[in-house]
Amino acid sequence: MEQTKKQERRAPTLARSIIVLLSMVFFVSIGYGVFKLELQMMLLCTAAFTAFMAMSLGMKWAEIEKAISQRIVKVMPAVYIMFTVGALIASFIFSGTIPMLIYYGMQIISPHLLIPCSFLICAILATATGTGWGSAGTAGVALIGIAMGLEIPLAPVAAAVVAGSTFGDKLSPLSDTTLLAALSAGTDLYAHVRSMLWTTVPAAIVTVAVYAVYGLRFAGDFVMPENVVSMLADLDKIYTWNLLLLLPFLIILAGSLLKKPTLPVMYISIAVALVLGMVFQHFTLKNGLTACVSGFKIGMVPGMTAETTNASVLTLIQRGGLTSMSNIILTIFCAYAFAGIAEEAGFMEKIIDSLAHKVNTRGATVAAAVCTAIVLTIIGVSGYISLIMTGELFRKPYLKQRMDLCNLSRTCEDGGTMICSIVPFSTSGLFYAGALGVPVLAYLPWHFMAFICPVLAIIYGFTGVGIKMISQEQADAKLAELGFSDD
Repeated sequence: MEQTKKQERRAPTLARSIIVLLSMVFFVSIGYGVFKLELQMMLLCTAAFTAFMAMSLGMKWAEIEKAISQRIVKVMPAVYIMFTVGALIASFIFSGTIPMLIYYGMQIISPHLLIPCSFLICAILATATGTGWGSAGTAGVALIGIAMGLEIPLAPVAAAVVAGSTFGDKLSPLSDTTLLAALSAGTDLYAHVRSMLWTTVPAAIVTVAVYAVYGLRFAGDFVMPENVVSMLADLDKIYTWNLLLLLPFLIILAGSLLKKPTLPVMYISIAVALVLGMVFQHFTLKNGLTACVSGFKIGMVPGMTAETTNASVLTLIQRGGLTSMSNIILTIFCAYAFAGIAEEAGFMEKIIDSLAHKVNTRGATVAAAVCTAIVLTIIGVSGYISLIMTGELFRKPYLKQRMDLCNLSRTCEDGGTMICSIVPFSTSGLFYAGALGVPVLAYLPWHFMAFICPVLAIIYGFTGVGIKMISQEQADAKLAELGFSDD
């Protein structure tokens, strides 16, 4: 019966399929990028146009509804992880795990090490919190203030802040981009994180080395800016420090290294963090559970109010919770409404088959994926669109070359997450420039990681270094699981 229904529909041409893809580019780049309309609504407009195109081929509305439902059902496990990450971040703030990393990290700075330290501090914070923007908006702003006081050029410091923040945002299992890349490519979260080490760590080492050498020319007496002193003093009032506060973070790290299931590891880490918050910070269980849902609030700390607390501290600790993930989850639902219709109508497969015939070697496939991710990041303004569409378009070509899909998820981030921070009109570029007070084009030449990661990805594709391969049987099984035809 299902086969008969599909025979009643006409197969889309390549031209129609490209029009459908370009509609997404139009609505997102013009509607969202130029006119600042809500991204989710632009994605729903794309889905509506795609539904119209599908119905013109004979697809029934009931089939469209079913396609959307089936596509969203597939992403629900990742959605549960995203919700849990929101609770995890809040519990880490509740326990003092994240604040402790910042408190001690900000005290290791010296003038000649300011630039490499800016990278390392922001990288640690972003990895621990899962947000590059949060890292740059708190520690990054403080580091820029220190650089101004020491009369160190702001461009390399800003680049170090952005690079470090992007490094942590890219590698953290708590990050929305990390979760989205793994979801879009169809791979395990921790497999994705381990795969990214191949490009991200070498790029980080080279970047920090250059920053360290350049920083040697700066010396002098170091005076901690007043705002940083105030921030550290407020953190000292709120939290009691103890090495055991690192335990929740170590549980996540151990779970990743031991390849344990993601959700159980996160639940254990949340439980431990809540216990630590009650034991060391003397917070109540009720506030801990409330924080896990709606985020940690300064009002949960006895004797502290928003009016009397340093603004950077408020930015740092008033976050997390299940509700904090609602924006990215809404974006996923809206994007996958489009993807579900496009997939069922055959638009996606037509484009994928066209790509597969043109990129018929491993190196060419990886290079094409990197370039696609970069182009989609630039024209899509938001890194989310690049991650979703690159993953959707290149799953079949990667499997045809017997490459594990963790290679694809890594490529999505090498060409998406990394590049987004150096596009002046992108969401990330606008945020970093606004928060740090340094234009994107000023810090761009110093953001070495943004250039090294995509280049390494392409080199690995042609040489085979860092590429995880699978057997033909595994590739065929995955292709069948994803519903791709065996041509």
